[in-house]
Amino acid sequence: MPSTGSLYQLSQVFSAYGYEPKKGSPVKPGDLVTGSNSRVYYKRPSPDVGGINKWGTFTYTTSAGAGDSPTGTVTLVPPSGALVGSDFLLDAQGWTVSGNKAASQPATHEAYSRGKLLNHYVYGTDNKINVDSRKGTSDKSLWYFEAPGSYLGNNGIAYGGTLSFTLGAFSGDFSKTNGDSTHLVELECKQCPGPVSMGVRLAFPVSAHAGKFTGDSLRFSVPLLEGKGWVKDSQNTMTPWTAASKCDVIAVLSRLSAFRILGDWTSWYESVALDDVQLANTRGQLPLCAMATNDASVCTCT
Repeated sequence: MPSTGSLYQLSQVFSAYGYEPKKGSPVKPGDLVTGSNSRVYYKRPSPDVGGINKWGTFTYTTSAGAGDSPTGTVTLVPPSGALVGSDFLLDAQGWTVSGNKAASQPATHEAYSRGKLLNHYVYGTDNKINVDSRKGTSDKSLWYFEAPGSYLGNNGIAYGGTLSFTLGAFSGDFSKTNGDSTHLVELECKQCPGPVSMGVRLAFPVSAHAGKFTGDSLRFSVPLLEGKGWVKDSQNTMTPWTAASKCDVIAVLSRLSAFRILGDWTSWYESVALDDVQLANTRGQLPLCAMATNDASVCTCT
């Protein structure tokens, strides 16, 4: 059952004729759906707010008289399509910084406002520089904002939606940025079979984003869809990364084990803030070819 709100059978008059009221008797775990076209009615608490996270989920099985189907899941979202998000209103909400001298450290929370786009945010500061002057000026030791466990697990329903967030810099020389191939976002699935060994890593490079980050606060919007810039780790240093397929994107979102946002934009030291992270989708777009299993471990999409 959903964690918030209530499920009801359709009323007899609405089920048969489409007339109000919609709400019939409450649905309890294990109940058989009696409404026409197997419909149920979901009602939110009152008063209510949209929020930055999904409203909840409920699961179901179907039967055609020869045993129950595998379990299906319905995800309930507010009008914004929010699935999971971070507004950093009270604290860092579990976000960490990885890639600096320490293996991982909590992101610093600031309960202040800076301009129009940063209001209660987290930030990180570069404390490790590794520039190979013989091969260029890019920093080889990049640091990232690392998402907490609330973003991990099965987020397959986000496929076709967007990942959005705001970045702003307090210090740093943005005339000397790392290369356009630097990963703006990284997604990982440790349990997915990779090209060589277990594990799949997808990246959305800086060059794939339309807006250029110069240090001023900027809102980013990254499409969670193949063909929009996502590339896949070949797991071979001699082979370039390849374009991510439909199954790659769906499988990684469905078994997400790591999610990172770039903080290290320059080849020297910088301080960068992160705010209003949001994973959202206003409609389910998972194709049937990825629905053989709930976690998309069997995907036949081409």
